[in-house]
Amino acid sequence: MVFFGVSLPGSACANCRKALAAANEYHETHRTEIFMFEKAEQYLKGVMQKHFDPKKLPPISKWQAERDKLAAERGTLNMRYHALKNEITEAEQIRKSVYSIVRQEQQEQQPYRAQGMEL
Repeated sequence: MVFFGVSLPGSACANCRKALAAANEYHETHRTEIFMFEKAEQYLKGVMQKHFDPKKLPPISKWQAERDKLAAERGTLNMRYHALKNEITEAEQIRKSVYSIVRQEQQEQQPYRAQGMEL
């Protein structure tokens, strides 16, 4: 018996024969999809080889150094962001307090009108 170019001796186990028969059936069922996939893979490899040369890539150590530098920069920017965020929160609290004090003083300076009485 020959499956996918593999010849099984007559004494091969029944489970092996069933597995190869199932694989062969799957291959026959999806022959066009498999063929198209293989052709697309060949095409993309050809196209990518024209535009992508692994020899021109910088060494991994340079990428790691750049990653470490960017991570450190991100850390400092993150700390600065949180400091500014806290400063804005404090400024907003001060602004609210000032407005509340101003409102309270304005209310105290206005003449008090009792019900039914005019000044």
